[in-house]
Amino acid sequence: MISLRSKITQNVLSYLFLHPGQTFYLNELARQLKVDSGNLTRKLNELTTEGILQSEVRGNLKYFGLNSRFPLLDEYRGIVQKTVGVEVMLKEALEKVDRVKQAYLYGSYAANRMDSSSDIDVLVIGNHESIALQREIVQVQKRIGREINCTGMTEIEFSRRRGRDPLLKSIFSKPIRRIL
Repeated sequence: MISLRSKITQNVLSYLFLHPGQTFYLNELARQLKVDSGNLTRKLNELTTEGILQSEVRGNLKYFGLNSRFPLLDEYRGIVQKTVGVEVMLKEALEKVDRVKQAYLYGSYAANRMDSSSDIDVLVIGNHESIALQREIVQVQKRIGREINCTGMTEIEFSRRRGRDPLLKSIFSKPIRRIL
């Protein structure tokens, strides 16, 4: 059984679930996750032994990625998303921005159809300052190594447009995840 208590394990799995089908070598992951390569090596080897990760050697580098044949991969993806993943990171970031009232994830992330080129789409509703919002979003982007496409509108604008606007109709007719 894989324990998600370790911060390194949480960061590794969260990052790899956001980059499905991709592999990374040790120093690349250590740099992106801002962790010590020695501790990261131990965790990567443990996760590989457990079967959730797979590794392959190319030249003199060892690459790690998710094992798509791991029987509990989807269950772990759900647990990571709900406890330490991008949803939690975005929620924490948006809570720092005054007057944000609602926020939703939509698009390929919400539909669990992300690929290597997918961005993360977020709808933010409230009377917040755009600069404060962007400052927090940029910090999350750096942590996850993915672009975040943020659409913002005021509560009045959202109420007025919700039933008629093609973008909002499209967002709310497909899978979404409420963050706030």
